Parts: sequence; structure tokens; C-alpha cells
Amino acid sequence: MHGSPENPEERLVGLIARHQPEIHRYVLALLPDRMLADDVVQETNLVLWRKAADYDPAQPFLPWALAIAWYQVKAARRDSARDRHVFDDDLVEILASESSQEADSLDLSEALEHCLGELPAQHRQLILERYQPGASVQDLAAARAKSPTALSLSLLRIRKALELCIERKRKLATP
Repeated sequence: MHGSPENPEERLVGLIARHQPEIHRYVLALLPDRMLADDVVQETNLVLWRKAADYDPAQPFLPWALAIAWYQVKAARRDSARDRHVFDDDLVEILASESSQEADSLDLSEALEHCLGELPAQHRQLILERYQPGASVQDLAAARAKSPTALSLSLLRIRKALELCIERKRKLATP
């Protein structure tokens, strides 16, 4: 496996390719016509490439790419405004906001799943048991012959480790 490309153009192409599913889902959520959405995604890719010099690698890529996609969606909607099957602008803005939040949520879910997998089996089991419906610290502590305070401290340490892992994972995922 190769390291990160040193060439900024190669790096941008890699970021576009890696985030293509999220960009496509975002555009498809805003445009009901799949063929039009596919065209807008391709146009978005071209604009991302043309604006490569404007991208700050210190910032997350996906929000920048989705902002460009948003403008491409608006342009496509403007061009097809004569079509009576076009969503109202207010509805499109609501959908854009929800899709952007969903992309963030997917990133977080993927990071959490990865980080749970990195925990020692005993810690992962404890966290999973704690968040089962109806589970309580008292019951878990009794089952492990520990005091509720000791178990709470263990859970606190495990959650902190998960938090740090998720932050690292998300920073690596969106350079």
C-alpha cells in the first residue's frame, strides 16, 4: 500500500474518489431525477478539480465538496426551472441540511464502529452491555462483583478512550 500522495493534484483526486459516494448521495437527495443527479455529480467533480487551488488541506474535504455540490445543484435547478417537477427552493435547502448532517452522522458511526473494534474484548463487551435497554451500572457491577463506583470509573475510562479514538479517526478521514 502506498503512502499519502505528495502531489496536491493526486491528493485531491484521492479525496474526490474516496468521498464520491457521499457526494452522490447528497446530490441525489436534492434532485429526484437520477440522470440529472449523475450529471450534477460529474459537473461537481469538474468544479472540484478546477478549484483545487482553493482547497485548504487543513480543512475537512467533505464539507467543502458538498458546498460546491450545493451550488451545482442550484445551477441545475435554475436550468431546469421550467420543469413542473422541480422541488421548492425551501424544501431543497432543508434536504441539503439534513443530507449534510447525515453525512456527518455516517462518518461518526463508521468511526465509532472502528474504535469499538479496537477496544479489548472485555471493554467492548462492558460498553455494549451498558447500553442495552434496561441495563444499569448497579446490575452490571453486581454481575462482576465490583462496586458501582468502580464500574462507573471503568466505563468513564473506556468512553474517554473511544472519544479519543473517534477524534483521531475522523481527523485522518477528512484531511
